[in-house]
Amino acid sequence: MTDKPTDASPVHRVTAFDLVSREPWAITPDMLNTIAAIARREHEGPDAVEARQGRPLQNSRTVTQRGNVALVPVTGPVFRYANLFTALSGATSLDVLAKDFTTAVDDPRTESIILVMDTPGGQANGIAEFAQMIRASPKRVVAYVSGNAASAGYWMASAAHEIVMSRTGGVGSIGAVLNIRANKDDGSLEIVSSQSPNKRPDFTTEQGRAVVQSHVDRLAGIFIEDVANYRGVTVDDVLADFGQGDMRIGSDAVALGMADRESTLENLIAELNGSTFGDRSMSTTTTSKPNDSDKPPVIDRNYLATHHAELLATLEHDAHAAGARAECDRIKGVEAAALPGHEELIASLKFDGVTSGPEASAQVIAAERAKRSNALATLRSDAPAPVPNAPAPAPEPVAKTAEDPDAPLAERAKATWDSDKEVRAEFGTFEAYHGYRRAEDKGLIKVLKK
Repeated sequence: MTDKPTDASPVHRVTAFDLVSREPWAITPDMLNTIAAIARREHEGPDAVEARQGRPLQNSRTVTQRGNVALVPVTGPVFRYANLFTALSGATSLDVLAKDFTTAVDDPRTESIILVMDTPGGQANGIAEFAQMIRASPKRVVAYVSGNAASAGYWMASAAHEIVMSRTGGVGSIGAVLNIRANKDDGSLEIVSSQSPNKRPDFTTEQGRAVVQSHVDRLAGIFIEDVANYRGVTVDDVLADFGQGDMRIGSDAVALGMADRESTLENLIAELNGSTFGDRSMSTTTTSKPNDSDKPPVIDRNYLATHHAELLATLEHDAHAAGARAECDRIKGVEAAALPGHEELIASLKFDGVTSGPEASAQVIAAERAKRSNALATLRSDAPAPVPNAPAPAPEPVAKTAEDPDAPLAERAKATWDSDKEVRAEFGTFEAYHGYRRAEDKGLIKVLKK
């Protein structure tokens, strides 16, 4: 934010050079100086620039189809968006490049894509994303370094499935740079909000330079991490062996692991199209021994590496992709067999590299059965001893009936009393009935009746 200008605070007009100097670059120093020099020509129109360059500003770039191979040029400085600079000297705009690349990927005629590279690098903004597009391509992508793939150019090239060098091609210049105009000589005055001391750091001070240095170092760190990941090496390898900001040429780059091999563009196109015409001197070849023509060759990896390096690279790339998909499917199958309480077993099976989903299910089920058996055994061992059964109560004596003449009178009288409600109704109490029975037993009732 800026305050409304007054007569006391003249307005600083934002120039093309200001825009260039505020942007971090991954580019060779000479080309950055050239771009800065162009940006300083603030009063020259496109016509004047065109006259000096001797070519139109119109920047027409197209994808060339050679058989099953699409050639996508990456030439000159790389800018994020099409602008004046992309119109000069055949520079490349990243948005157009991304569209060209997507067109090649989507074209059903295309089986392979060659990025024909001769670039000093360019703006860092957007390079990491485009490199990810290259690596995620479903079609084989080869970066052919015809001139230079420097800085941001090498960032993109490293994401390809293979880097092929011309004998004089150069790769490297890994790092980031920010071109700063430290002194303003136009008399402008800029007021920055006091809450934002780092919005306009003073580059003439150590503290101000440290603020910008941290951003440049972080950007370079991302660059280096991506190169290490794409090339299959460590960050320490990149820092130690990949030039430390310098360039490496042809076979030197191949020996250091910065590229894969040397060839010519025509040979590369022929290889990807399955042809064998052209000069093969840059690819590894061997001469058959005398009298070996009738012996069938042993087709193994060494044979393919010697005679068909490009085919071997394609097969290995496809095999790695298929293996990655199969491993993902295997891990998903193992995860589907998970049961609560068996997380450690599932984790070990996921990363053993061999156990399939059905095999994982069998192991988890077996582990669950063992777990339940152990739990049941534990419950049994911890259970108290059973309580012995109490003896059955003795049966109550059965009263003899009144018809049993051997039973005592009292028992016979009680039996009759309990079983005959009419007797109970007549006598009212057992004592009365019992007295009646005693009298009857003694014959007194008969005497009374007489």
